This record gives sequence, structure tokens and C-alpha cells, in this order.
Amino acid sequence: MASLPVADTPGPLLEVVPAPQSLSAPAPTPTPAHAASVRPSLERLPNELLEPIAAGLVPASPLTTRFALRPTGTWEFRDAHHQWADWLAGHNELLAFAQTSQRMAAIAKPLLYRTIVIHNEHTLVTLFLRLSRRPEIKPWIREITCLVNVAGVLTLEEVHREWERQTGVKWQPMPGGTDATIALDLLRAILLNAPNLEDLLIAFPDHELAEIDPSSAGTDFLMPTFRYALLRYITEAYPAAFTDAVARFFPFEFMKNLKSLRIYCHREEGDRDLSFSRLLADYAISALPLLTNLKTLELCCSSAGNLIAGNDQIPPLPGIENLRLYGSHIHEPRLVALCLACVNLQSLLVHFEASSTDEERDALPDGKTLNDALVGLAGSLRTLELVALSEGHYLTRGRERPRKPENHRLTCIPELRCLENLTLDYRGIFGTLGILEEDDGERLCHLLPSSLRHFTLVCEWGTAKDWKQSYLANLTMVLYGVECLCATQSPRLSSISLAIHSWPAKSRFHRRFEREVLEARQRCARAGTRFRTFDLLPCYQDEDEMEPAEEGDLEDEEGGAEDEFDDVADEDEIELEEEDEASEYYFSGDEESDPEREARRPPTFDVFLERLGEDHGHSLDELFYAYHEDRWDEYLF
Repeated sequence: MASLPVADTPGPLLEVVPAPQSLSAPAPTPTPAHAASVRPSLERLPNELLEPIAAGLVPASPLTTRFALRPTGTWEFRDAHHQWADWLAGHNELLAFAQTSQRMAAIAKPLLYRTIVIHNEHTLVTLFLRLSRRPEIKPWIREITCLVNVAGVLTLEEVHREWERQTGVKWQPMPGGTDATIALDLLRAILLNAPNLEDLLIAFPDHELAEIDPSSAGTDFLMPTFRYALLRYITEAYPAAFTDAVARFFPFEFMKNLKSLRIYCHREEGDRDLSFSRLLADYAISALPLLTNLKTLELCCSSAGNLIAGNDQIPPLPGIENLRLYGSHIHEPRLVALCLACVNLQSLLVHFEASSTDEERDALPDGKTLNDALVGLAGSLRTLELVALSEGHYLTRGRERPRKPENHRLTCIPELRCLENLTLDYRGIFGTLGILEEDDGERLCHLLPSSLRHFTLVCEWGTAKDWKQSYLANLTMVLYGVECLCATQSPRLSSISLAIHSWPAKSRFHRRFEREVLEARQRCARAGTRFRTFDLLPCYQDEDEMEPAEEGDLEDEEGGAEDEFDDVADEDEIELEEEDEASEYYFSGDEESDPEREARRPPTFDVFLERLGEDHGHSLDELFYAYHEDRWDEYLF
């Protein structure tokens, strides 16, 4: 085949020759003045110094997850388009360095292939052809990110057209392949031709759920053959189509140098379980014994299941050090099995979107709970983050239930003697009752290991619009616990953080809220500990599933929502606070049930929204808490 013109190749696959161009954006061409200013300072440096300078310009691989707790903004939105743009900007900087001289080009050329982003069908075909013609490129590749839905119908059609444009001939299926697997066959060949691959990120893009616009190309749905395999996977206990549908295209057994595997499960027809990447994530769990050098496994919006017929046990995985499961539907038995297998785990992060049930206790491996599994990791675990937002809890309960059966929690935290970073929702520390006990604040300092340096507590009791007395009672108890932590010598924390809904600027208890937070910050400062609070959204939600904020709503959030107490005089507000402080905050929850009311209760949150109608005039987070705190009848008349 004739070699491809350089101008037809995207940024990551450019040849280092004078004035190459990127497919998505023109590469910056150094001006004579710029080149003259660079050469005198760099040309005289030895290669031992130039090589680390060039290596510092290599762009980092895109991130898997769009969901993560953050100090500011709480949630980070980085879809495929944004991640590609960020990577391309960094790649162009490295390319500009390579274009300054032939010497710089020789140094930077292998680095241009270190991280590769397959962001469209053109890149997929070009990379495959380039590796076929230029075998010296193969060992340079260290990181590959695939942002192309290689199992989509529209992607399939475009890859066929791109193949004919670049080769001049029609696609001839590889052995065992078909016309419908062209994209997967090309990706498989690329992975097999990157012997030094260390990081693999599969992050297919999400697609809109709205009806197909006649003026658009439509939605890139899953190809029919994989849709059939997916339906069998969902409906059958051990579907035979699973191995043929996924394993053949991802040869993990040959990826001996892979250290990091990251899979982001995209949405297909409104459900992340109905997607090819979900199948791939489950297969990755079952294929972990094949990845002998894997250190980091990161799955986003996956169930983290394991499809090994008739076998609930996972073989020992001593090499895995970091396990991160964002927005996961994993339950306690499967998480325990993973923790028992990863005996040298140093970092464990799980954001739960599903609750473990009592019935699952019988499925716990060897009867060991998550408490037991974490105790077994006490000698290696340094970072632990377990967060279940509005969805229940990640622990099961035994038949020997305590007096308050909902008040179960993690009891192993003080035994994790190497733990340095801890992030837990309040359930993990105090249990699931939702109302803290009167001595919980004082007990907080006894629930943390002495090795701990950074502690974040996710306080998800309600929204800023909740005037319930229990909200401020819980906050006061936690802030008292912060005071106790500052007064004790062990653990000596470097930072304490509370992920909590900020109290509105105009509200009944705003002054009290600000006063208590300020006092906690001052106590921490005197103890040499950094204290901070940051906002929290109520649950994992895709940004395109959220209702867009109106201009008036933003003003209300910034300025605070007005209510009937806004005009209360200062002395009257103090009396109101004193009355609330003197009231009964803590209750047992043993109230008599109302059968008629329970019969009227919407079975799910979505049904609750349907009954309200489209013009309900309330925010989603307000309605979310109203439903889950059993205040739904305040909105349904």
C-alpha cells in the first residue's frame, strides 16, 4: 500500500517532519524569532537533560470517571469531547517542541507515540495502518485511550467508509471476524501490537436518549449481534455467548505489561447495564488472573460482577494495589470477594449506587463481612473511600439484630493501622439511623486509627432547604466531634473535611450555621489542623439527566431561598434557636405505622415525579429528599 500523507493523520500519529498538521486543529508552527530564542538555550543542553524536559510535555491520559467527590464543585464533568480537547492541547505543545530542530525531533519522536487517544474512526484506521507499516513504533506505545464506540452501528458504518478511503479496497474480515466487527478487530490488532502497553482506558461516549432527530445521523446503538449477546447475558445465568462476544476482542492474556485498566460504562438506551462496556467490565473482573502485572483497576458505573460459571470465588490477586469503583452497583458479597483476593490492596474507593440486602448475608464468602475483609487488609491499606449517598447502605445485617436494626456501621476502622486517608459517609461511621446519638460526637475520636492524617466525612442528611431539627442536631454533633478530634493527641490529623450541603445565605438558622462552622475552623487552626467544608450533590446523576438551572434558580442558590422567617428580628431568631436547642432531637423511630398512608406511597422516586407532573415547581434534590425521608405526602395532595 502507498504510504499515507502526513496531513491526513491526527495529532497522536503525526510524523515529525517540517510543518505537519493535526486533523482536529492545526499544529502550532514556530516562528523564526521563537526558534531563534529556543535553540541557544536548548541546543547546548545534553540529551540527559533534554529527554526529561520532553518527557514532561507528554500529555496525561484522559480520566475514566465523570463522577468523583471534589473539594470544589463536588462533581467533575469530563466527557469524551472534553477529554480529547485537553489531551490534544498537551500533545500540540510536545509537537511544537519537536519542530524546533532535527535534534529535538529525534528526542521527542518516540514520546509522540507514548500516549495515544483514539477519538474517531479516522484515528482507529490510521493507527492500525501505521503500526502495520512502521513496526518500530510498536514499543513506544505506553498508554491507549479509546473514545470510540467500537460496538456501535454508526461507528461500524463510518469505519468501513474510512477503511476504503485510506486503503482503496473494501474490508476483508480477519479470521473469525465479520463485517460487523471491523472496529473491534482493528482495536484488537492495535492492542496486540503494543507490547509495552501499561495503561488502557476504554471510555465509549454516552448518547442522547431523546427521540432521533431526522436531521441528525441518529443514535449510535449497539450492533444487533452484540445486542443479542447482551440480552442473553442479562436473562441467562451463565450465557454461552459472553466469551465469544467480548473475550476474543480484548486479549488480556497477551497484555503482560499492563499496569492500569480503566473502563467507563457508557449508557445505552437509558441504562448503563445495557451496554457493551458493561460486558467488558464484567469480563475484566473474571480475567484479572490473566493480568499478572496489573496494579490499578478502575471501573465507572459498573456492577463489578464476575461471570465465572458456578464459581463465586476470585483467585488471589496479590499484584493489585488500587481498586476504584465509581457509581457502582456492587453489593457486599462481591466487594468482600475482591478484597479477599487483593491481599496487598493499598487504595480502595467505592461509590455505591445500590444497597446490600439482608438476604445477601448468606452469600458472603466464607461468611466474612466487609468488616472482616478490611481488617485483613490492615497491613497494607493506606487510602479508603466508601460513600453511599442516598442509596441505603453497603453492609448486610445478621439475624442477631440490635435494638435499632438500622444502626449498623463499620467497626473495623480503628484497626486499620496503616490508614492515612479516609473518606466515609456518615453511615460508615455512625450507622444508618439518620439521627446521631447524643454521644456520637465524643466517640468520633475513638473511631479513627492513630495513623490517620486526612479525614473526610460525607454528611448527607438532607438539603439546604430542610428545616428539620435533626439536620442541625446532626451537624452540631459532628462539629462537636471535630472539636474532640482537635483536643486529642491521637489521631493527629492534618486535615478534616465535611462534605455537606451549605446552609443558605438567607434562612432561619443561617447565623447559627455560620457561627458553628467558624468555631470549628478556629479550633482546628489552633490545633494545627486544616478544616474545610464543601458542597455535596444528593446522588450520582449524569449531567444530561439533570434539569437545567434557570437564571432565577441560580440567583436563589447564590443568595439563598427566602422563607417565612426572613423578617424575624435578631432577638426573636435567638429565641427560636433556643427553643429548637431545647427540643427533643432524638427519637427512636418506633412510631406506629399507617397502612393507608403506606398504600398511597409511590413505590419509586420516578413514580413520585410522575404523580407530581412536569410543573411541580420544586428542585430535584428537594423532591429526592422529601421522598426518601418519607415526606412525600407534603407534595402530593
